[in-house]
Amino acid sequence: MIYVNWYHYHIPKLFGIFSFLINPIFIYLVLKKSKSQMGKYRYLLIFFACFDVAYSVAELLTPIAVINTGYGFVTFITDGPFFDNYMNGQHGVSSRCCFISLSYAILIIHFVYRYLLLFSPDYVNRVFEPLGIFVTLAYFTFHGVSWTWICEFCLAPNDEIRDMIRPAFEEVYHVNSDIVPCLTGQYMNASTYVMAKSWIGISSLTLFSSYCMTVYVVLGYKILTKISKNCAMSKTTLAMHRQLFKALVVQTCIPIFASFLPTVIAWYAPIFQINLTWWNNYICIIALAAFPFIDPIAVICFIPSYKNTILGWLHFKKWTSTTTPSTTDAASTVSRRQTTNNSTTRNE
Repeated sequence: MIYVNWYHYHIPKLFGIFSFLINPIFIYLVLKKSKSQMGKYRYLLIFFACFDVAYSVAELLTPIAVINTGYGFVTFITDGPFFDNYMNGQHGVSSRCCFISLSYAILIIHFVYRYLLLFSPDYVNRVFEPLGIFVTLAYFTFHGVSWTWICEFCLAPNDEIRDMIRPAFEEVYHVNSDIVPCLTGQYMNASTYVMAKSWIGISSLTLFSSYCMTVYVVLGYKILTKISKNCAMSKTTLAMHRQLFKALVVQTCIPIFASFLPTVIAWYAPIFQINLTWWNNYICIIALAAFPFIDPIAVICFIPSYKNTILGWLHFKKWTSTTTPSTTDAASTVSRRQTTNNSTTRNE
């Protein structure tokens, strides 16, 4: 075990407990309080909640920390069942980091679903057919495997890196870094081979993350434009779309500020010899651990039936709205409205 500080040791575990408590409650709300309102979209919400629980499990099994080493950084396991097993620990730290990519993938899936719901409602049901489920899971798996492979191939340490990081570990943590499972990036003062792999690995992860952010912006803009200008939907259906879109925007902001920005800062600060070990262990790692329990709270806050149920349990005054979300699936509503309009036009 490598003890960083009490904050790093206790806070992620506390966030994990919150995640294990809140996500089952969220799943209950999805199953019991919005079956008719959400339609099949509730399956995606449940998938997201299950992923959040798995994320917290990974956080507890492979707690990580970061240390800067001049022109490089080291992400390493500090405790857990993989700490004392070098080979399994090496795969463990890569798999732990791939959850960042998986969180990006699941948000893209949500954006695509909401895009289809508004622009191609007739295709929405195909998402939950066997082929649609297979494509969704394949895309989700591709994200995780790709991120893991980049980490394993480009950022896994060799003997040269072990020699370079050994003094920093002995000085700060008083441990032998040769047996610590870790991923490293070294931008200068190393062999051409080591520097090239580091640059390729970090550049690939940055491009990977940037493509996800681009998809969020592009689809988010199209969805927002459609909601703002679409007059074919009823006020209740439109209100539900706005509530779900707001929840999705908040869900997207969480990994941007809890995953994307902290990791990018951690990756590139060593290039300028900026030592951000404190930032990584007090901010970055804690932000990553907070994601799984903040995510369901964001959705609960924007869906009136969920919010009112929680307020009722807590004996607070329920939140009221002048518009109640439609009790029919939005895709079916829009599709039927379009079909009616087409039939009226033909009759005329």
